[in-house]
Amino acid sequence: MNKKGFVFIETIIVIAVLLASLMLVYTLYVNSLSSETIRLRYDDPAKLYETFYIKKYLESFNLDELKRKIDNGEPYQMIYRGQSEVFGSSYSNEKIFFENLWMDLNIKSIILLPYNVSQLVKCQDGNTAAICSNPNLLNYLKTLDDGDSRAYRLVIEYATTLAGDSCISASGCFNSYASVKVE
Repeated sequence: MNKKGFVFIETIIVIAVLLASLMLVYTLYVNSLSSETIRLRYDDPAKLYETFYIKKYLESFNLDELKRKIDNGEPYQMIYRGQSEVFGSSYSNEKIFFENLWMDLNIKSIILLPYNVSQLVKCQDGNTAAICSNPNLLNYLKTLDDGDSRAYRLVIEYATTLAGDSCISASGCFNSYASVKVE
């Protein structure tokens, strides 16, 4: 009996099995690496601290009116998107402070949402255009869990360059998100 042919075929089969195993491991590694890169854009610890302190600052103003609007059927409240509408004419110094804070922290937008965002991410309501037109924000909201229906969620979108500097043009921006619970 010729054992050389059998050893050769056995070696080819072992190599094929090892190659298939390595391809599977490589594929799993690449998928987990890309999902980790996406996850890093969401709820970065430093951004969570910034978001928490911005929430504390905004709570010193009257957020109850914005919460009532959400309770009365509006899907969300845009607190900041280029300029703030939260501060009235009697808060001109606070508005200037907030504008400077926005520039220093590279904030692109601040949104007050109901805590349960499952209806918002479906984009069936015409009133959710600002959220549904931003695919990065929409993807972030889909990663959030639903919970307390009586609470609210403050979501802040930060826009920086990859070096961490302020964004000047939209093409060089890296958007990250953080959210905290507002009761």
